[in-house]
Amino acid sequence: MNGDQQFIGIVQNGHFQLLSPSRLAGIPTRLTRIPMQAAQSPDSAELELGAYEGKAIMVRGHSSGGWIYSAEVIDEAGPILTVVVQQVFGQKSAALQG
Repeated sequence: MNGDQQFIGIVQNGHFQLLSPSRLAGIPTRLTRIPMQAAQSPDSAELELGAYEGKAIMVRGHSSGGWIYSAEVIDEAGPILTVVVQQVFGQKSAALQG
């Protein structure tokens, strides 16, 4: 997928909490397999993130209007690396705070 961007975030309560790139951090973002120019609603192919709950993930795709189009999860972090990602980006998961 030529020209794609990479995004890092944490899946919390089934939602992708975008952390990087920082210019998009904090913006509610949803992931879809649909290409940007498809004549189809992006939510018709929204990625189910339940398997990644509580983990940091890296996603490749194109960002526009609160969606990452042509989204593909290319990596997921384990518990230790997820905490490191949260510390680096200054975000703490309520589930990981004790």
